Amino acid sequence: MPTTTSRKTQTVELKAPERLNDEHSLDQFDSGEQSINDYLHRQARKAQAAKQAVVYVVCRKDTAIVMGYYTLSSGSIARESVVPKSHQRNSPSVHPVTLLGRMGITQEAQGQGYAIDLLQDAVERAISASNTIGSSAMIVHPLNERLSSFYTKYAGFIPCPGLSPITLMLPLR
Repeated sequence: MPTTTSRKTQTVELKAPERLNDEHSLDQFDSGEQSINDYLHRQARKAQAAKQAVVYVVCRKDTAIVMGYYTLSSGSIARESVVPKSHQRNSPSVHPVTLLGRMGITQEAQGQGYAIDLLQDAVERAISASNTIGSSAMIVHPLNERLSSFYTKYAGFIPCPGLSPITLMLPLR
């Protein structure tokens, strides 16, 4: 007789995203994906201090315990890699872009829509920044097909095969 198990999910309340600082506690963060955990635990503060990325975190309400994060940095891509192709016409040979780097949610907070909220916050920050410092698109390199579908479904990212088979791009104009 087949049996099913269900994970009982308790709603977790989180604060609005804010820039990572020394007050934030990273010790309890576990997304279930080792590379996402390792980046936050070992590299996020260093990358931010070196101005290689800015890390935004969401914490459990009324605490400094990090429950989710994403990173933003700047980059550039060659004109011929820009999608849609119509955005290549009469444009510079190199396009400035915003890179959505690592992003993760603790296993405890997964399945409650927080990843969608983080993605929306990242896109809004990229659009806002592009009005101050030029950026024609946001790019992301998903870890797997499931995440690729997530970015496509919830933010409208489109494949950018000119960069790599897994890279996705969201035009910011």
